[in-house]
Formats: sequence, structure tokens, C-alpha cells
Amino acid sequence: MQASHRFIRLAGLLAVPLLLAACATPMTYPVRITYTGQAPIASENVGQAGLQVLQDERGRDDAYQIGRRQVGAGAYERYRAAPDNVALSVSDALAELLQRKGLAITQIKDWDFTPEDMLARAGDKDYLIGGSIRKFSCEAEKNLMHTRMVMEIELELQVGRVGRQSVDRRPVDIRMERVAPTFGPDDLQRFINEMLAQVLEKALKDVP
Repeated sequence: MQASHRFIRLAGLLAVPLLLAACATPMTYPVRITYTGQAPIASENVGQAGLQVLQDERGRDDAYQIGRRQVGAGAYERYRAAPDNVALSVSDALAELLQRKGLAITQIKDWDFTPEDMLARAGDKDYLIGGSIRKFSCEAEKNLMHTRMVMEIELELQVGRVGRQSVDRRPVDIRMERVAPTFGPDDLQRFINEMLAQVLEKALKDVP
């Protein structure tokens, strides 16, 4: 009987670290990237734009990766774009802003960002818009009483104006730090989308 009790106690002691490890395993959370700004909605269609999906030039193997939050020594919660990858998600947010401005959007591809190629493929479009994502990340660290978040976005948009036969290169970036007493995936999503709206509105302030 004593041997049986010792076995049960030993099994229980071995189970404790395994249970703690399971509870401490960081999770991966989906983040929906979208336009959440307050740009006025145009009352009528004012033109047409061809939009090319932005190129992801962040140098990451995972096209869905956004960032992470450190929750312990070497332990991180991870955040990934969903349902689409970062490039598609940011491009959709860009399309939403352009539509609010009164532009009808059609998708284009393989534009090389030169005025000559723009004119060759423009058709009845007033604008061609594309570009690249240089940075898009959020790093967060959990402390005893709060979480510190640092968000960085760097885009380079190419805005082609067919009527002017010109293409403008528009680099835009933002870096912002925020400290919050509470933190969750919804907080991170809100923070990311607020920053993205600022960047997109700045880049397209004179379009149309």
C-alpha cells in the first residue's frame, strides 16, 4: 500500500511541471487588418483606379506574420494576419479607403510603376496605384502592471495619374509606442488598424 501511495505522489509531482508547461505555452492569435479610419464617404463616383496588390518586402519567411508579445523569458504570443496575408490585407484596406473617396476599383497586376507602362494599360482608368510594404510589425512586452507596444509601418506607394502621365513615389511611415494596462488580441488589432489608417490617409491625401 505504501509503495502504491509513493507511486501516486511521484506521478503527481511529475505531472505538475507538464501541466505548468502546457498552461504557459504561448498562443498564436489572428488579427484582421482593415481600414478603420474616418475618411468622408463620397456621395458619388468620381473616377476609376486600378489597384495592384502591394509587394511584401519585409524579408520574412511568413507572409502572415505581424508581431509578437513577450510574456516571459523566451516565451512569446504571436500575431498573424487573418484570413489573408499582410500584403493582401493591407491592399484591401487601401482599396476600402479609395472607395470611400469615390473611386471605383479594379485589380491590376504586373505594372512596373513606369509612366509608359501605366499609359499602356490604363484604359479608362484615372489612376494606377501599387507599391510595397517595407515594415509592418508590432512588438509588445508584458510587464507586471501593463503592456508596452511598439508599432512600425513603412510603405512606399506608387500613385500613377493617367491624365498627367506621371507616377509619384510616396514613401510613408509611422512608428508609435503605446502603454496599456490591459492587453489582448483585440487591443493589438485596434492599435494596428489605427496606425494603418493614418499612413494610408497621409499617402492618399490628394487622391482623387
